[in-house]
Amino acid sequence: MSLWALVPFRAATGAKRRLRHILSETERIGLAQAMVRDVLATLSRADGLAGVLLVCRDETAADLAAEFEVRVFADSAADLAGAVTEASAFAARELAASGTLFVPGDVPLIQPPDVAAVLDGHQHVTLVPDAHDLGTNAAAVSPPNAFPYIFDGKSFKPHLAAAERNGLAPRIVRRPRLALDVDTAAELATAARHAAGTRTGAFLERHGIPERIGAHAETDS
Repeated sequence: MSLWALVPFRAATGAKRRLRHILSETERIGLAQAMVRDVLATLSRADGLAGVLLVCRDETAADLAAEFEVRVFADSAADLAGAVTEASAFAARELAASGTLFVPGDVPLIQPPDVAAVLDGHQHVTLVPDAHDLGTNAAAVSPPNAFPYIFDGKSFKPHLAAAERNGLAPRIVRRPRLALDVDTAAELATAARHAAGTRTGAFLERHGIPERIGAHAETDS
């Protein structure tokens, strides 16, 4: 099986707006870049992938691709679902991919064993939900675009239903590190507690963000 990982990235266009009460725009962009670097670093050294495709039309794409030796696909879509759909079609057409693995760029704790857990036993559809079983934090799909994607923060159950409507029995894998995507202050605090040794952890410490999160929590309490 030739399976390519797809990592969508939109760093420069209003990154992580839900954190704007804690982080400046420059810090939010820096956080997004640190997180996607952690994701690309993991995927580039994970076993079982034919390659990694960074789905990005941001000016930073070329530098990221060179840093992690991955390929770039510059999508023209208006939303995440469209970008993943376009990239999946490209992977099938140009890279002879028999399947794709969608991984968002904001799951900074991901490690190679998490990728292995998704790929081991994968046949047609493998879905990894977020910590609340609301969103989809990874999706292995063979063949590419075997069902339509929906990314609205509540995509896990719709993806299950879409796969079943297309005659595919979805497999569910739960991984704590993959379950954490960083959009809210609480998720950022959790990431900060567990991000030692990552680019994300180093960025947060360098900017004094863990202390800032704690002060914000005390103000809210």
